[in-house]
Amino acid sequence: MSITPDLEIMIFNGVKELLNYVNNQISDLEKRIKEIEGMMGDLKVKADKYMALMQMIEEIVGKGQQLPLSAAIELTGLKIIFDPRPIDEYEALDESRKAMVDRLSALTKVRDILDVISKKLGDKAEVPILVELKMGIPIKVIFRSW
Repeated sequence: MSITPDLEIMIFNGVKELLNYVNNQISDLEKRIKEIEGMMGDLKVKADKYMALMQMIEEIVGKGQQLPLSAAIELTGLKIIFDPRPIDEYEALDESRKAMVDRLSALTKVRDILDVISKKLGDKAEVPILVELKMGIPIKVIFRSW
């Protein structure tokens, strides 16, 4: 038996309540993505300057030379960076933004399906449902009673 740590179960009173939950998740993600993109815009100039400086240094000292520019340690899968380079921050923000955009896309698809279910079933869709979520995205909807 495999245990998947990113799965959880939620109970909703009906499809409309689940739809509200998904819409709130989408709205929250859209706000957070905009915030991250703003932070990335601010860092982009610094990261570009940093990369130009690194290229110049590589030309002077030669490629392949290790230049210790920031202190980073990893403890049981957690990477801790002290005095980060602008590119470190930019890459971390970009990775998170991409993952959030993927999650937003999946939630939007779920919302579209739930919209159709809600419209087709009408009041019949308002029965208790059990929802399995993976990383916050509904992956299974179980209508508990008719």
